[in-house]
Amino acid sequence: MVEVIIYRNPWEDPEEVARVSIEGEVSGETPTAESLRDRIQDERDPIISEYTDGRELLRYLTASYSNGYVVAGYDSEEPQRIVEDLSDEAYRDWVQDSGLDTQL
Repeated sequence: MVEVIIYRNPWEDPEEVARVSIEGEVSGETPTAESLRDRIQDERDPIISEYTDGRELLRYLTASYSNGYVVAGYDSEEPQRIVEDLSDEAYRDWVQDSGLDTQL
């Protein structure tokens, strides 16, 4: 699965607070997870509403949810490669081959 995992206290006592899939699904029952669910569904959100594909969303989350106290990252190298390293054309091929609906 291609997803970003958001951790609180990543260096001392990591606590997973949310997971967001490339399909835009949020798992977790924390305030962070609830907030992300609301933001993804809110067409008026000034930032997230601009993203049309899960790849863009995951890139945003890994950048914005990494501040020391909270860290967002991939659970393995494969999701990171798909989101960060594939060219746009290779990514479109991957989406088609995977059968996932990455449109938000």
